[in-house]
Formats: sequence, C-alpha cells, structure tokens
Amino acid sequence: MLNPSKRSKNTLLFTALFCQVSAGMAADSAGVPQNLATTDTIPLFKRLPTLEKRIPRLPILEQFTPHERLTKLEQDIASQAGLTENPFQGRLTIKRDDLSSNQLGGNKARKLEFLIGQAKQNRATTLVTSGMWGSNHALATAVAAKQNGLKATMILGPQPLTENVRQKLLSMHTLGANLRFHSHLVGMGFDIAKYYIKAKFSGGNLYYIPSGGSSERGELGYVNAFLELSQQVGLEQLPERIVVPVGTMGTAAGLLVGSCIAGVFEKVQIVGIGIAMPLLSNERSARKEAKKLHRFIRNQVEKSDRVTIPDCDYDSEKAFSFVTQYYSPGYGAAKPVIFETIDRVNRLENIHLDRTYSGKAMQFIIDEFSASYQKKLRPPSTLFWLTYNSHDLNDFIDPYPWKNFAEKWRELPSSFWQLFSGELPLETNLDPSASE
Repeated sequence: MLNPSKRSKNTLLFTALFCQVSAGMAADSAGVPQNLATTDTIPLFKRLPTLEKRIPRLPILEQFTPHERLTKLEQDIASQAGLTENPFQGRLTIKRDDLSSNQLGGNKARKLEFLIGQAKQNRATTLVTSGMWGSNHALATAVAAKQNGLKATMILGPQPLTENVRQKLLSMHTLGANLRFHSHLVGMGFDIAKYYIKAKFSGGNLYYIPSGGSSERGELGYVNAFLELSQQVGLEQLPERIVVPVGTMGTAAGLLVGSCIAGVFEKVQIVGIGIAMPLLSNERSARKEAKKLHRFIRNQVEKSDRVTIPDCDYDSEKAFSFVTQYYSPGYGAAKPVIFETIDRVNRLENIHLDRTYSGKAMQFIIDEFSASYQKKLRPPSTLFWLTYNSHDLNDFIDPYPWKNFAEKWRELPSSFWQLFSGELPLETNLDPSASE
C-alpha cells in the first residue's frame, strides 16, 4: 500500500535538488516575439512599455480583483483582545484573487496569462506541468488549456489523500488532461525531467510549465499584481505590509519585485508565510527567486525602460520577511486553531479560506493584530493577499457524461483507481485542498 507520508531523507533531497534544477531550466531564453493582442494595457506594460514588445500575454483576468476592508473581522479581533472600542479601525484589508477569473480563480490565473501567452506564441499544442495528486496548479493549467484549445499532460505525485484530491483528479479528467500517476517523488522527478527534455526538442509543440507556474515569466503576473494594487489604491495609500502564503515562492517574489519597480521598496514589507517543506521553500530561496526575476525583467526591456528600474537590495529585512512557525504540523495538515479561523472569516466576512495556504497566513495576521490590541498598540496597516481558488469543483464533475456515475473514477487511468477504491484511506484531519 502507498504511504506518501513516509519518505526517506534521500528522496527529499533529490526532490529539492530537482525542483531547483527544473526552476532553472524554466528560465526563458526566447528571442523577441510579436506580442499577442490585448484589449487593455496592464499596469506592468504601462510602467515598462518596451516589455510588452518582448513578453506575450494571453488575457485571462477580466478586471482588477477586488480590494476590500475586513471591518467585521478586525472589530472581532479587537473585541476578543478586550477592546470595547477599537481606535485603530481600518488597518486590515484584503486583495481577493479568489475572484480573479471565474474557473481560474486564485493566484494561478495571473501566472498563466504569461505562461500560456508564451506557449501560444511558440505555437504549442500541449502543455505539460507537475504537482501533487490534487494540485491546484495542475487543475488551473488544465482549465486554461481547455479554454485555449490546448492539450495538457499532468505529472502527479503522492500526497495525503482527501476527498478534495479525488474531486480534482476527476475534474482534470473532465477537462481532457492526460494524467500521469506516481507513488514516489523520485519517479515523479525523473518523469518531469523526461518531459522537460521532450519539450526542449519538440520544436515548440510541447510547452513545459514548472510546478506552481513559478518561473520568471510566470512571476511577472505578481509584479503586475503589485502595480495593479498601486493603481487601485494609490502609492500613498499602500499598506505597510502585505501578507501572503508561500509555497513555490513565485507569488512572493513577484510582489517583492513589484514593490521595487513601483518605487516603494522597503516602504511596503512583503511578509511570506511558509507553508511548504522548508527544504524546498525558504527565505533564502525566495530572495534568490526575486533577484532572478529582477534580472530577467532588466534583460527583457530596452534601455529607455531599464534606466527607470530601481536597484533594490533583495536581502533587505525591511522589504521582506519570512515566517516559518505556521508550517507546523506539516504541509497539508492544520492545527485546530486554523479550522477555527477559517470558520471565523467565513462567518464574519463570507470569505472562504483553505487550511494549508490562506488559513495559515490569516492566522498570522490575527495573532499579530491580537498582540497589538492587547498592548493597546496600533498594528501596521496590513493587506492579506488571498490566493485561494474556491471554485466549486462539482461544476466540472456533474455535467460530464460519465459512463458509470457511481464509479466515475473508473474512467481515469487505472493507476489512479487505488485512490478511490479504498486501498489508500482518506485523511480526514488534513486540508482538503492542500496542493499548490
């Protein structure tokens, strides 16, 4: 029987090494493409006009995502801390990327705009990417592929099994994705390497997307996101800090570089809440990712834009901090307080969080605000960047013409059947939407 929770140290080291290699392989070396047509100029291209000549983009987001106050939650935190009246009201806001684009909600929509833009420019017919069995990124890629007339291959590896993992596998099948099963990370890593090489020599027909969409090209989505926020609220009204969960590090790196390009570096601190295995996702790697992204942008723009890009010290503690203690008890698992926080935010603000990413990041904010209120101190103005896609998976599954609705899973490749037949028990104490 499979036991994905028991992995050798060597396997973890191999996976960490391969993730670093695959991220490096994903760095772009394309020439100067003709950009795809867009309806509006996005903030990033307004700020760096010559970048639009070099970077193709396929519009997915229909509009700016909402920026809202969390008034009820903020008041509730103050009340719990013993403040009958809150003199510091208005310090907590949210950027709702969960509403970014219908079925492609969450942070993947922003990354895929640039990744699929390049794939279409290359005249690719198939996208290939990887993740765990219930990967949010893999599902988002499958949706985007279907919407744009592309085939998709998903290389999927082991994680704790939940009902939501099963639903995501069924959803990817309804979208026509080719699902490749792996029970061990090492075999998964070799399969990723094989497909990367195939993509390299496919003449452009096969386009490789790294796990989480976190490459320099994909991360442009969150450079643009920071500039979008700046345009929404104005530079003078930006928060003192932005809190975001960190998995494959692309979202945090993009926001950090965005703060640099916007000219507010160190005035707005990006706070990354680590939720993935520290060997794979950590402060040093996140800072390195930001440096690579900064260089990528400078290399893509013409001199007229290059001279306007500030030089920023991505080792600055004022600009970026990385919080590790909310990872416990592990990726995909959550302490009881996280479940309570999810229910609290849903009840007060009608906003849905997940228990691996957004729930843990929100718990950090609540803990920080509570500590300030208990001391009757004003907390830093804080924006919570919600990256979760709360789209109902039944919208994919229910309309599909299954041959046997009671055992839908039998239409998946037979290697996946063990995840539905009871051979591997469901983990009821883990996050039902755990995978990046």
